[in-house]
Amino acid sequence: MSNPNKDLEDLKKEAARRAKEEARKRLVAKHEVEISELEAENQEKEKALPKNNDITIEEAKRRAAAAAKAKAAVLAKQKREGTEEVTEEEKEKAKAEAVAKAKAAALAKQKREGTE
Repeated sequence: MSNPNKDLEDLKKEAARRAKEEARKRLVAKHEVEISELEAENQEKEKALPKNNDITIEEAKRRAAAAAKAKAAVLAKQKREGTEEVTEEEKEKAKAEAVAKAKAAALAKQKREGTE
């Protein structure tokens, strides 16, 4: 005759094993959903980037800096002409936005190059 305490312990171990397995499956499913959401977000960001693969990261940064300078020059000209009040803070903000865009583009390009 089998030992009831041993049978009970075996049942407890089996229940714990099944619970762990189910928890692991739920965690894997949750991670897959998060990964697919992030991939979709990255695809949207990459669609917004220019498709010119000949541009190096340094070139992208240089172009973004040039665009920031041009935008700052336009804002300064508008201020001189009196058509719009432009503060130094707004100029710095415009430059910072351009730099952030350049960094995002460079990171996306690095990621694309790493996955290809």
